[in-house]
Amino acid sequence: MLQWLIIGMARMAAFTVHEPPHSSGTPLQRAESLVFVRDGFSWRAALFSPFYFLVRGEWLGLAAYAGAALVLAGILALTDAHADWIAWIFVLLNVIAGFEANELKRWSLTRRGWQEIATVSGRGREEAERRFFDAWLPTVSSDTSRVAGNGPWSSPADDLTSRVEASVQRLAARLRSRFAVKT
Repeated sequence: MLQWLIIGMARMAAFTVHEPPHSSGTPLQRAESLVFVRDGFSWRAALFSPFYFLVRGEWLGLAAYAGAALVLAGILALTDAHADWIAWIFVLLNVIAGFEANELKRWSLTRRGWQEIATVSGRGREEAERRFFDAWLPTVSSDTSRVAGNGPWSSPADDLTSRVEASVQRLAARLRSRFAVKT
């Protein structure tokens, strides 16, 4: 048990799944466009807050961080606070950014029209994705006669799509058997 806690095998992470606006196409095309956003603390955002927001393109998060930093530094400068207080304020600001970075990502996706379609958990992103697709793929079966190439208007692209989907289903079955929870 101690080993699980040390190396993180016992930890579960929650992810929200977001789908772009006006998503259409085959289930495989829709699956490729989904975004998984982890819930919880972000060490990258806490350690490198301004750069984290800059690299991720979170302009509103960067503006809020810079605005809060300027206001807090100005208040401390007006009160003639010791330089140590300024350093502690920036540490606190970075910790807050670490807690809120993923929530800002969710908010940005929602603002751009993306829809949150599910919440899933797993020991890591791969396991969460596997769990989500195991439950999601059977529910989004679109026009199977066209996708499978059985319809009168099938094309080589449809045949390629059906082969790719069959490969993904075989992979999902292998992952399901390998990572199945043994009770």
